[in-house]
Amino acid sequence: MAPNLILETAMLLCFGLAWPLASLRMLCLRRAQGPGLLPTVLVFCGYLSGMGAKLAIAHASGLPSVFWLYLLNAISVGFNLVLQWHYARQPRQAASPLAA
Repeated sequence: MAPNLILETAMLLCFGLAWPLASLRMLCLRRAQGPGLLPTVLVFCGYLSGMGAKLAIAHASGLPSVFWLYLLNAISVGFNLVLQWHYARQPRQAASPLAA
């Protein structure tokens, strides 16, 4: 495997681990937490662009294995995006003054 593919794979694995952990935290806390909708949309678009780049060169040399990491990361970021949108729409529960 070429060094550039090894480094790209390592980058995708490192970035890819953060999103499921963030989603798990949101599920546990039941509230929108994290970078916010706009940065998450930008990251999602970045992964889609990476997938597009790999598809554009696929006809010449075949689909690179890192394409599947881009896809997995895009799905993970997409799930995180859905959770952020869902929990952001939930009304915040005000803290009761009696619950001290």
